[in-house]
Amino acid sequence: MDCAWVAAVQFEPELYPWISVAALTWGLLDCFFGYRIFKVTIALLGAVTGALLGQAGALALGLGSNIELAALLAGALLGAGLAFLLYLAAVFFAGFGFGATLALLLLAHFDHMVAVLAAVIAGLVGGFAALKLQRVLIMLATALLGSFRAVLALSFFTSQIDWVFYYRQPQQIPALIENNSWMFPAIIALAAVGAIAQFELGGKSGDGKKKAAKE
Repeated sequence: MDCAWVAAVQFEPELYPWISVAALTWGLLDCFFGYRIFKVTIALLGAVTGALLGQAGALALGLGSNIELAALLAGALLGAGLAFLLYLAAVFFAGFGFGATLALLLLAHFDHMVAVLAAVIAGLVGGFAALKLQRVLIMLATALLGSFRAVLALSFFTSQIDWVFYYRQPQQIPALIENNSWMFPAIIALAAVGAIAQFELGGKSGDGKKKAAKE
């Protein structure tokens, strides 16, 4: 779903608390301010992906550490630029993530393969809907995805759950939700609060712009 780059990275066990805190913080920011920071988030994801690819390429070619660092920086800049240009694709994937995550949450107690297939279909519907209703879908998508990310990261501290494993193996997410009954209501409740906050902030921002235009 989101954070696909996590699958390509191996983390040392001692880094998990810090990574979990970062994921929890990012999830809450996305949940409550997702629409406002959406373009920045996309650029950051592109930068991280580009940096990892640049570093991996330099490492594979056996270049020196200085060249490896330069490749990492160049990849980050290129990745951020490309991600910003691919804004519409990012909107589609936000909608896809919203539809897929919602389907997985709602069907987690049914057959897991059915849940995964339904998630793909719902993701496609959500992706195309996001292109038509960008503002509303981005708010809903970032609220749900941010909530999902925050709750998964929080589970490391509450239950010592290896949440990165589920980003690498998304087909196992229905089993995770089913085996931890507190996750579903926690994700939905936090997403609802985040979505309301975003619509309130968006509404106030919109009202301000209308007043300025009238003046």
